[in-house]
Amino acid sequence: MNRNVGLTELIRDNLPEWAVPAFEYIALLGDKLVVVGVLALVTGSDAYRRATHDYDRLVSDRAAFVLAVVLGGLALTLLLKTVFGLPRPPSSLQAVPRSGDGFPSGHAMAATVLWGAIALWSVYSTRRRRLAGAALVIGLVAVSRLALGVHYFVDVLASIGFGIGYLLVAAWATDRDPEQAFAGTAVLGGLAVIATGGTDEGWIAFGSCVGGATGWWMSTRPRVRKRWLSAIQ
Repeated sequence: MNRNVGLTELIRDNLPEWAVPAFEYIALLGDKLVVVGVLALVTGSDAYRRATHDYDRLVSDRAAFVLAVVLGGLALTLLLKTVFGLPRPPSSLQAVPRSGDGFPSGHAMAATVLWGAIALWSVYSTRRRRLAGAALVIGLVAVSRLALGVHYFVDVLASIGFGIGYLLVAAWATDRDPEQAFAGTAVLGGLAVIATGGTDEGWIAFGSCVGGATGWWMSTRPRVRKRWLSAIQ
């Protein structure tokens, strides 16, 4: 399968070396650790707000659904990368050496799933502004992967398509119900373990999916909410 359409070479040949660190920082917007950190911030701030305003549930269904969908998206990304198993561009093109499979782009797909989910289901600002902001971030992450020479254009384009398709299917299949979303996430985590042959990365994906589901379930218990409320007062 020839994925090279020459765009990566064109960007790499004309990109000044001083710009490489800037694109490395931009790529962090799709890094798994940053994605998990943003998820923790979104979920934690939601839980704090609800606890201090005496809501019945510690975490809102909206925040729980975003958490479930994004964790499932990370597991799906690993699953797809393993199933396709296509190589990255040659090391001669890479501004920063990277190993592992190159299709789809994990950063581009993670960025699409995270920022797309926040744009679709957040309550801040307007929907149009959220979508515009998400599109800008996703586009920058995609360009950064080409500028760093670690992916081909087809890789990032397909990754964005996979991410958008996944978000739409997840919303349709679960009717945005957290319980159903976490069930699907656990399945994706299990498939990631099987596809990777039980690698550390596969087990981490599975543990994150199941851990997120367990945390959400515990947050719905009245006793847990009372303890959380007592701790922050």
